[in-house]
Amino acid sequence: MEIETIISQNPWWRDKRWDEEDRHLKQLKKYPLVYSRPNIIPDKNGVSILYGPRQVGKTTWVKLQIRERLKKHKAEGILYLNAETLRDRFELFDFLKTANSINKLEFCYIDEITAIPDWEVSIKALVDGGFFDGKQAILTGSSSINLLKKAERLPGRLAEGRNKYRFYPLSFREVAELYDIRVNSPKEALANLSILNSILYKYFIHGGFIRAINAIETNKRLNEDLFSVYSAWIDGELAKAKKSPELATYLMDGIANSLTNDISWSALSKHASHPTVANYGETLKDMFVINYLEKAKRALSGNPRNKKVYFSDPFIYWLSLFRGRKLNSVAITDLNSETMGKLAEMAIFSNLAQYLDLMQEGNDFDVRRYAHFEKSTNGKEIDFIVRIGEKTYSLESKYGILVKEREGVIYITKDSFGKNKVPLPVFLLDPQESLKFIQGLP
Repeated sequence: MEIETIISQNPWWRDKRWDEEDRHLKQLKKYPLVYSRPNIIPDKNGVSILYGPRQVGKTTWVKLQIRERLKKHKAEGILYLNAETLRDRFELFDFLKTANSINKLEFCYIDEITAIPDWEVSIKALVDGGFFDGKQAILTGSSSINLLKKAERLPGRLAEGRNKYRFYPLSFREVAELYDIRVNSPKEALANLSILNSILYKYFIHGGFIRAINAIETNKRLNEDLFSVYSAWIDGELAKAKKSPELATYLMDGIANSLTNDISWSALSKHASHPTVANYGETLKDMFVINYLEKAKRALSGNPRNKKVYFSDPFIYWLSLFRGRKLNSVAITDLNSETMGKLAEMAIFSNLAQYLDLMQEGNDFDVRRYAHFEKSTNGKEIDFIVRIGEKTYSLESKYGILVKEREGVIYITKDSFGKNKVPLPVFLLDPQESLKFIQGLP
């Protein structure tokens, strides 16, 4: 491994003003709205894993972490490696060993580790050889199945306690904070409902992807060039998994058409067999493109027939329409009541999943352990039966007109409020506290 190759990826070793030329940090300067998430991983020695969809800001987060580290630690002790620049696990091993022989490392950031086949073999050898002793190391990746399956081959070699962290698109609460709206209680959120609803309409378009957020802020629309960037991310990940982009597009189109309805994998696309569609569905789930809930009575039966499939973020809904050649751009003015009703339920699901994940603080998370939907023989449905803390709630998304109320069901509404009703923005800011608040009303 040539030393110059290592130094080129770690410009702060020789240039204190490196961040002025860093591609990711220069891009941030162009954005009117920036979010950093500084405390997503606690300070502790050992190897930790951070994974999430591409283009969500993981590399930028790493660069921001490095910039903060440099305020208190020696530049030579901080190492960055873009694993996509290496050929194989042998180069990975050599890169790290050579870098450590040049400088005494304290922090190691290995970005997109899943680009290297059998990366875990080199990491295992380095851990066993004491390389990471006294060091903090963070490995990032975009494919959860690749990372998690290979991490299983590192028993006892990752950091103690929690060592796997998911980097989601920004939640609605984080988006509201981008727009300088910070509330400390559901009561305070109700007092700001009008402005929160205006942010919610933007969120229905840009979701939690920072580039899309800033596109709406500066251009008022999401255009073809932006969609093309994210569409290329999906195609690239599919290529790595040896999957057809066309078939994935058909499946995403089926999900967009059936959004909020329970449906089987085979019914989502007529272009492939049930096993193939199911396999593609799991791949898209692994890529953080979609997620799904199962029906209560079938949730533990192994492979329930029908599911409620959601996109993991509102922006990906519009991306699916772009991929299906149904739009080239979108703005808030393109929202209608039917679409907002679907996006409202999807926002409940995606924000609940992220909220529950952060509550559990476990290494592995599956929202289906905590939530499901129910549908009776007479067709009556409960969108979400979810366990939050010690309580189980029956939640129904009603962003339109609430005609008939059912006992024991809490309705998440556009702006109605009461003992069994909570406005959607208030719920999204803090699901548990908002439910406690309305149930405590006189």
